[in-house]
Parts: sequence; structure tokens; C-alpha cells
Amino acid sequence: MKKEQARRWLQQWLKHQQQVTKASVLGLAGLAAGAWLLELGLTTVITYVGFLRSWGLATLVSGGVLGLVQWLTLRRIAEHLGDRQASGAEQNAEAAEYRLAQPLSAVWMYAFGSMDTDLSWQEKLVAVLCMPQRLTAAAVFTKQRMQELQQLNTDVCAAVIRHLYREAERVEISELAAELQLRNPVAAIREVSLIDGVLLLTRRNAGLSLAGRLAENIAEWLQGDTGSGDTGAGRS
Repeated sequence: MKKEQARRWLQQWLKHQQQVTKASVLGLAGLAAGAWLLELGLTTVITYVGFLRSWGLATLVSGGVLGLVQWLTLRRIAEHLGDRQASGAEQNAEAAEYRLAQPLSAVWMYAFGSMDTDLSWQEKLVAVLCMPQRLTAAAVFTKQRMQELQQLNTDVCAAVIRHLYREAERVEISELAAELQLRNPVAAIREVSLIDGVLLLTRRNAGLSLAGRLAENIAEWLQGDTGSGDTGAGRS
């Protein structure tokens, strides 16, 4: 896999990933709007029947309470979807801290909440009641993720992907930084982690690897690439 091939493949892959991310934004936003209207309507009815005898005031109070919950949810989203921390041993024996983005699947899991069987019924109830706010926060987060994808340094990311593809196994982050002579390893690894199919593997020191489906996609693309004599078997 040549450098130019890696760049062209990555550009196509990112285009596809951006389309998927955009669809996720629209899906989350649509679900959030519907859930918000439903919850606002139910809360307004409860407030009107139980406390206030004015539809306008009941709507205002309900909207204010739900808006406050939404604000708190947005402020705390980093606690759930913030970057993961990974340590990599450097040659000077000092551990460098790397940040890796969470995958899009984690955003959807956060949006719909946890329905684990070990949760109490009170916790499950809170998870359901806060779903509109989590859906909204997830849509905002995914929109920011789409903007990050558009600003990726494709040259650096393509070099890392090419190296991972050639190795065909887990590569320690510190080894990647040294082998590719990355000017800003922390920023480079953070950007690579945004690419769907790049896996973080923790075994003593953190390392990166390509998911099987991503490696297969690269191999298929190389086979169809005009003038390419390099397929998955060679990985040059």
C-alpha cells in the first residue's frame, strides 16, 4: 500500500463516514424533537391538573424545568462521551498520555440510556425520563464530531493507517509515534481515533489496530484500484 493510495483510500472512507455521521445527526435530532414534544406535553398536562389551572403557565413552568435538565445534560456530556485516556511508554521511560475519541456507537448507547438488569426501577425511570435531553445532547455531540472529521489531517492519518495495515496487528502508540516521527503524537493519535474501525487495545501499554472490516475494506479497495499491484497479501 503506497502513500498516495493510503491518502486516496482515506479520503473515500472519510466521505462515507461523514455521510453516516450526518445521518446520525439527523436521526438523533428527529428523535429528540419528537421525544421533547411528547415529554413537554405530558409534563404540561400533569402540571396543569395537579398544580396550576393555567395552560400557559403550566407550559412555561414545564418548559423551564425541562430546559434546566437539558442545560445540565449538555454540561455533563463530557463525563459520558469525553475522550478516553491511554498511556504509552516513551523511550525516556516517561509515560505519555494520549486521548482517544469514543466511537459513534457509544453516542447512540448514551442517547438511549442504560437499561441494565442490575439497575433499580427508580434508575430505569430516570433514564427514560431524561431520554429527550440525552438525545438532544447526543445530536449536538455528533454534530461536533462531524466537524472534527472535516478538519482531519489526512496526510498524518493516512500514514498511521498505512502502518497499521502493513503490520496487520496491534502496534503500541509509542511505537507509532517513533516509527512515523510524528511531530505532535498526542494530536495525531487523537485524530486517528476519530476514524471508524481504528481500535484501541490495552495490554500493558496502549496500542492501536485495525478492525477486521476496515482491513478488508482496504484490501478490496486496493484490488480495485487502477494500476495497483499491491493487495492485502503483500501489504507493502
